[in-house]
Amino acid sequence: MKRAVLFDIGDTLILTHPKLWLEPFLAERNLPADWSRLKEAARAAFATYQQRHLTATTLEEALAIWYAFDRALLEGLGVPEAEKVAQELVRQWDNPAIWPLAPHAREVLEALRYRGYRLGVVSNWDGLLPHILRVLGLAEHFDTLAVSALVGVAKPDPRIFKAALEALAVPPEAATHVGDSLEADIQAAQALGLGTVWVDHYGQHREALGDLRGVLERVA
Repeated sequence: MKRAVLFDIGDTLILTHPKLWLEPFLAERNLPADWSRLKEAARAAFATYQQRHLTATTLEEALAIWYAFDRALLEGLGVPEAEKVAQELVRQWDNPAIWPLAPHAREVLEALRYRGYRLGVVSNWDGLLPHILRVLGLAEHFDTLAVSALVGVAKPDPRIFKAALEALAVPPEAATHVGDSLEADIQAAQALGLGTVWVDHYGQHREALGDLRGVLERVA
């Protein structure tokens, strides 16, 4: 029987915390930011994104949503000329520094491919994601991409998992899903009968895996 491993992207394979990608970007340009306001700024920016990302199926639509996200985040941090800075961030969407990989992400994918697993993405993201994965050199590792904006439903809706499993021709009991969200990734996948690996790169949950290399042991 074929076996598969499905991956979430945000904060599973790509780290989204603004301190990891936005702070270096601003520092290079000597732009100040009030990082004490990060929690509220990030909440507002991500809320804007979540409300609109399912409608962004094309590259142009996706970049418009990322502009709104970036501008909300920058304004929330008190960055001067947030509109211009957001425009520059969008122009640099294909800069890998904007999408930092989680430690060991590439080697884990390579190892799983070497072992013969079929790999897929199940991610709540807009239509830019396939382009981002190509920029990062990760696209070649995946046999299918179930991206919420392109599938039309978002996790924890079971249909997005089913879309990936059907594309891989793998039953739920032969698949494992790796993700960072307890509700959208772990509980949703378990409800369908998939194995799961809970990942937490920020050390907030002791029960979760802090190092992606542990995935290789969990699915062995």
